[in-house]
Amino acid sequence: MAGDGRWGSAFIRAALVLVISVVLFVVVPDRLLAYLSLHLVPLWRDLAMLAYTAAAFVVGCLIFVRLQGVRT
Repeated sequence: MAGDGRWGSAFIRAALVLVISVVLFVVVPDRLLAYLSLHLVPLWRDLAMLAYTAAAFVVGCLIFVRLQGVRT
């Protein structure tokens, strides 16, 4: 970790974004799809997954922007 510690905080932020992305785009959709497949007809299941994917993308973008912070 050289300098004033920016590499350390950047590494932590990158790891956090990676973990959040895996949870938002892999783990939750897998469990949601498994649940919805048994409880909804295919049309409604697909619409629910589409809505979740759009919402997860927006949330992921907001988290990414928030973690960027203000540059000076």
